[in-house]
This record gives sequence, C-alpha cells and structure tokens, in this order.
Amino acid sequence: MPDEPMTDEDAFPEEGEQLQVDASALRGLAHPLRGRILDELIRNGPATATILGRRLGESSGATSYHLRQLSRYGFIDAAPGRSGGRERWWRIRPGGWNMAGHAFMEDPRTRPAAEAVLNRYYRGRHENFQDWLELVRELPDAPDVRGWKGAATDSQMHLRLTPGETSEFAAAFYAFLREYMKRFEGRTPEEHPDTESVEVQVNIFPALPPLRDRGDGS
Repeated sequence: MPDEPMTDEDAFPEEGEQLQVDASALRGLAHPLRGRILDELIRNGPATATILGRRLGESSGATSYHLRQLSRYGFIDAAPGRSGGRERWWRIRPGGWNMAGHAFMEDPRTRPAAEAVLNRYYRGRHENFQDWLELVRELPDAPDVRGWKGAATDSQMHLRLTPGETSEFAAAFYAFLREYMKRFEGRTPEEHPDTESVEVQVNIFPALPPLRDRGDGS
C-alpha cells in the first residue's frame, strides 16, 4: 500500500465507483473530527463548513480544514447544483468506499490507524442502535418515537454458504442497496423536514465456534 498522500487527481475515481481506501487515506480518516464530519454528511446530506461547525460545536475554520483533507483522500466531493456563496457545499462521494480492515489490522504499520477508525465505527453502530432501543423503552409515546416504531425493524437470518458464495451474496446485496439509495441522494433536513436519517446496519459473518470454546486456540 502506498504511504505517500494521494494527489487530487488520484483521489476521485469514476462517478459511482467505490473508493478502495489505501494506507494513506486510512491515516487521514483516523482523526476523530473527520469521522464526526463524515457521520454528519452521511446522516443529513450535503452541508457547508459553517453548517457542520454549528452542528458539531466546532469552528468553521476547523471543519473547513478537515473537509479539505477528506476531499483530498476522496471520501467527499463538492455537491453539484448547490451554491453557498463563498462557501462550498460538500457531500459523501458517490459509490462510497471500502476498507480492507482485516489486512490493515494485521499490518503493524497500519494497525494503530485501523484500530482508531474501526473502534469508532463499531462503537458508533452499537451506540446508535442502543439509543433507539432506549427511546422505545423509556419514551414509547413520544410523538417522534411513536411514529417510527412501526417502521423500524431488525432481523436475523442464517444461510449455509461457502466463503465464495458469501462474497457473491454480499456483493449483490450491497449493489442493491447502493442502487436503491440513489433516489434519496442529496436530501437535507432543511429541504425534507418530514424525514429522519434512517440507519441500515448489516453484518455478514460466519457463525464459527467462539474463542472461549476453542480449547486449542485454533
């Protein structure tokens, strides 16, 4: 994996193509504020540095700097069709990105950055779902909670597959999600006040014997 920063030309694949995160981009993503900025753009759509600064309790100078860094590595780009005067509107890049998390964790050179990024990612997923369950438990009759209880869902399914079949299944499933999501791209809370950010969490993994049951450690 290259260690030198990507140039602006390298940072943006073809429209809709998934970005493969390299070691340099991984380190660029490890900054906690950049992770928060990405979360905000994913949840609430395009925004300017000023809007993000207000939402995150940061100065617009700080958010502007970290937006430029995220753009440099290809995680975001300029939102088309929006004019912010002197400020640029930013969006999550079409196609998203993919990170070889297992490989990064196995390499001592990239493990610290990978741990920072993945720990924040998995902790955030868990906390977001737990926050929703707490609202349902403690405030079931609140208007916003009551309106979403019938729409929110979670499920668990099992398939018996080979590793190759699992990869094929995952690729087809994510391709469907990406295509379906295109119809909602670019929405913001201000333009669509009747909507909320809906989080879709998907885990695909083998139900192997857990570590605690492996007497020989294999």
